Amino acid sequence: MSALLNWFTRRRLAANLLSVVVVVLGLVALWDLPMAEKPRIDLGHVSVSTFYPGASAEDVEANVTGKLEKELLSVAGIRQFTSRSASGQSSISISLDPEVSSPAEVYQDIRDAVNRVSDLPAGVTELPLVRVAKSSNLDFMVVGISADLPYGQLREQARQLELKLRRVPGISEVQLIDLRTPEYWLELQPEQLKRYQLTLTDIADAIGQRNVLMTGGSIQTEEGNLELITSAQMLALSDLSSMVLKANPQVTLKDVSGAIRQGFERRQSLATLNGQVAIGFDLRATEAADVIATSKAVQALLKQEQARLGPDYQLPIGFDIAREIQSRFDIVKYNGLGGLALVLVALSLCLHRKVAPWVAFSIPFCLLGTLTVLSMSGQILDSYTMAALILIIGIIVDDAVVVSERITARRQAGDDVMTAVSGGVRDVFPAITVSILTTMLAFLPLLFLPGNAGKMLYVLPLTISIALVFSFIDALVIIPAHMKSVMGRAPAAKDPWGARFAPVVRRALGYPKRLLLLTLLPASCLAWALYSQLPTLFFPTDGAYLVEISAQLEGNQTLEQSWRRAAAVDRMLADTEQVVSWYGEVSETQASWTVSLTPASERRIGADEIARQWQQQGEQFAGILSLEFDVDSGGAPSGRPVDLQIVGGSDEARQQAADRVTQWLAQYPGVLAPHQSQADAVAQLKLSVDYPWLSRYGVTLEQLARTVRIAIEGERVSRVFKGNEEVFYRVVLEDNDRSPEELNNLYVRGSGGQLVSLDKLVQWQPGQRDEVINHFNGERSIRVSANIDTALTDPIAVEDALLAAMGSVDPTVAIVSSGQAKDTREALVGLAIAMVMAVLAIAVLMMLLFDRLGEALVGLLVVPVGVAAALLVLWLHGKPLSFFATVGIIGMTGVVVNNALVLLYHYHGRSFSDDDSLRIQQLLEGACSRVRPMLVTTLTTVAGLLPLAYGLGGYDNLMSPISLVIGWGILLTAPMVLMLIPAGYLLVLRHRARQQPQRSQAAAEAQTA
Repeated sequence: MSALLNWFTRRRLAANLLSVVVVVLGLVALWDLPMAEKPRIDLGHVSVSTFYPGASAEDVEANVTGKLEKELLSVAGIRQFTSRSASGQSSISISLDPEVSSPAEVYQDIRDAVNRVSDLPAGVTELPLVRVAKSSNLDFMVVGISADLPYGQLREQARQLELKLRRVPGISEVQLIDLRTPEYWLELQPEQLKRYQLTLTDIADAIGQRNVLMTGGSIQTEEGNLELITSAQMLALSDLSSMVLKANPQVTLKDVSGAIRQGFERRQSLATLNGQVAIGFDLRATEAADVIATSKAVQALLKQEQARLGPDYQLPIGFDIAREIQSRFDIVKYNGLGGLALVLVALSLCLHRKVAPWVAFSIPFCLLGTLTVLSMSGQILDSYTMAALILIIGIIVDDAVVVSERITARRQAGDDVMTAVSGGVRDVFPAITVSILTTMLAFLPLLFLPGNAGKMLYVLPLTISIALVFSFIDALVIIPAHMKSVMGRAPAAKDPWGARFAPVVRRALGYPKRLLLLTLLPASCLAWALYSQLPTLFFPTDGAYLVEISAQLEGNQTLEQSWRRAAAVDRMLADTEQVVSWYGEVSETQASWTVSLTPASERRIGADEIARQWQQQGEQFAGILSLEFDVDSGGAPSGRPVDLQIVGGSDEARQQAADRVTQWLAQYPGVLAPHQSQADAVAQLKLSVDYPWLSRYGVTLEQLARTVRIAIEGERVSRVFKGNEEVFYRVVLEDNDRSPEELNNLYVRGSGGQLVSLDKLVQWQPGQRDEVINHFNGERSIRVSANIDTALTDPIAVEDALLAAMGSVDPTVAIVSSGQAKDTREALVGLAIAMVMAVLAIAVLMMLLFDRLGEALVGLLVVPVGVAAALLVLWLHGKPLSFFATVGIIGMTGVVVNNALVLLYHYHGRSFSDDDSLRIQQLLEGACSRVRPMLVTTLTTVAGLLPLAYGLGGYDNLMSPISLVIGWGILLTAPMVLMLIPAGYLLVLRHRARQQPQRSQAAAEAQTA
């Protein structure tokens, strides 16, 4: 290694060439790296959606959700799953166990489990949709097309736009909202069916058997092969009208139909973009896509289409995450440039004017080198990676400062240039190597944090480790090569800082035990007190820009009626000046919106306050039973602050427990808008079947159910391809015939062929049904959730108090945590383990370096002081103990130990006097010699972090706490390093001095023996 270092030292051109190559490759990587909001990770989440049009919640639960859940219970690797059975749809949300070693195998097992359910009802015309969620394939943009024109005309333009969107580079999927399938509607009349002695199932089966297209093979002729095709497709309305149902007397389809028309499937939901009803397109990006570039391509396409379509059509954009990504990147960029400028100022003030530029060159060298490696390893440029680059702006110059300072010190001592350079590098090489490793070890345990937050955080230790490797190369290769040219004449000794700090160190060395006791004990107590007092909110929302709104609507309403009620929310959003855009989806029973706000730096109030104002306004909206607001912090998905599942027991016991929990939450200080997932029961008519008569006529329950379903909801009985689209045939009664009175006149065919009217087999009884049925791990459940005022409480405090107060709940009912409190507890354990792992790894590394346990323990004396300083900074700034603040504390541990390490290594290489007063003087001189480099490294680190910490270029609610903790933690701990390390080392030297006579005596006795 020495030969290589000397080779570069003597060959400045080689060092320059290496620098140029790294800079050029880095600039190319910066140009080519795709940009995205979050790192590419597997979120460990699967959704299963099944559509069962016209079915009630009980029907969906029994015949769809229950069957799917039964199979899912057999899949190993599933942590939990929840389901929602509502009118016409089953939705199952599955979370994988974070400890699963092969998520891909679990995903395949889930698909296989879903595919094993082969007995879904006939009304489920499409297979359940299984979707695996990844951070890279989440929707990045929602656009739409709207016009005050007939739906068919609008749909035709929407189909053309869909095809063009799919061809945009970077788009992997286009999810359609309200692009309905074409259908031939055959609306039958009960009196005509009765007249001609036909049943609904007779007609449905006849159309299915009549509509045939089948290839029969080919035959050889003199002209060549001829293909035989049986074609009896009815592609025109006239073909349908003339279809013969009976031959004698002849009865055609038009004889029993009120109308035969071409239309579209029934509307199940509608999309709204910025308040306009539209056909929506939910766009998802490929893994390798640059989201910002893809968004620009989509906007360019929409601009072209707007020019082509004219003013009759509107092409609104309801959501564009590229805008948020660009805003976050601007925050990171401006804060990074500000930090870089401050670092350069600090270097120019503290270092020799010829040395400062080359130390400053460390920053672009390391940053661009890091980008080069990230690009080659297939990474992307996301906001987490960018923030990591900012974090190390001040840290990566530390090693260059240490090397340059040591070379300068040797030159001042009279060494010639080559001796000063090579000797200076050799002097600090072990310390720099270990300091690089200690910083890496402080961050590397973050790779093993549980949950999605831990998965997303992998880019932080990865990016920092790569940058530190380049810092190592720069300090030992690039800096020495250039120091050779700037050290031609020995610089004058100029270090007033050591003399100024000497009295403080001398006093510390005078009372080492008292100093350690009065420092470490109060620091530990302060750290524990602050940890107990600080609210634990792992993902603060002070910089949030997205708000999710969900509404439970009154039951027994048509889609049009529900839309008119939900439109009140659109009007509220349109009247809010902080809203940039939004998109929503409304069904008969529920509605949801995703709202994009202006950047936090451009707003006077936070997203939480906006949501609270909306909550108050929403209480006045007629027809909306409840409104739920979730502020997206930008971190990993983790549910609402208070999110509980009331599981098991009877319906009555479960509801009583849910009511108790809701009432308790409503009275707890700081809890906002507690909400139950249960919807009000809605009215229904139930068929009471006369089973003896059913048996007597030989009619099955399936016949009855199918007849009623065809009459009301209709049934797709066949399909054809017309042009380039699939067209379905739907048999249904006319609108004015869908009543119990008319249904009584319908016939079903008995086993003997006789016709039996429904009124002989069933009676209609009024009743009620659940609008929505929720499950947790296959059991019925009620979800109780709430938001919190973070100034008054935190999720863990609320949940702990709640569970303590609910001790008398029915024992058959379980209260299960499923929101932020659960994730926070798991993350706290993971972070605590990461902290312990980091400290132990650093201790082992120092023991390997010094080969002494005592010196390694002295190096760790600064850890409790650093932790206390970091927590104090959070408390003084009114910040919670967030996930990223805790990550900052772990990272800061490695940085502050580095300062101690370099001073310890300086002591380790010296011979100390046996005289205690001379020993104290030697320790004092060693500490004073470290004041200047420690001052420079501390100032550069803090200068690089402060702009991001305080959001001088824009506030980032995730990464700003890391910068705040590391910056102030290092600044407050640096003076303590210069007192604690000499004092601790003095105690070690005294202990060795006391042990030396004993060892000498033991050796003498052993020799005599």
